[in-house]
Amino acid sequence: MQSVVITGASTGIGWATAKLLLDRGFRVFGSVRKPADADRLRGEFGANFTPLLFDVTNEAAVLAAAREVRTALNGETLAGLVNNAGIVVAGPVLEVTADEFRHQMDVNVIGPIIATQAFAPLLGSDPSLRGPKGRIVMISSVAGKSGNRCRRPIRRRSTRSKGCRRACGAK
Repeated sequence: MQSVVITGASTGIGWATAKLLLDRGFRVFGSVRKPADADRLRGEFGANFTPLLFDVTNEAAVLAAAREVRTALNGETLAGLVNNAGIVVAGPVLEVTADEFRHQMDVNVIGPIIATQAFAPLLGSDPSLRGPKGRIVMISSVAGKSGNRCRRPIRRRSTRSKGCRRACGAK
């Protein structure tokens, strides 16, 4: 059975991606930040779903989750990593604090780097694992393509995280 890690699996695109992959026979490890979400998803998705409790900005927690996934894979490679976790801090730049902006950048730009570095060995960069090399999927916002003069700073932040992902070779 192929296995995939999805960050930000509690709602939205992450939840829908987990459901789709489970319906297609994958084992899914999905990151959530709250124990209540972990319990809810276990009930909704069943035995082939394993919740991973971490925030993508917490490098130690992401690395611990990668160790947990490595143990569960039992020497096999991971088929994929879906970097989906993300947030939007809405508002004009004059009303958004630097800490709010910094947190958004940590989640949307640094978070996928932390997750990618933590799970890359399981995707096949570790030659001791058996199986084909896995793929990395980067999910980003379409907010950079829509226009609203009051939200222009938000568009710029979204576009920056997209630009960083493109610079790293993601599409």
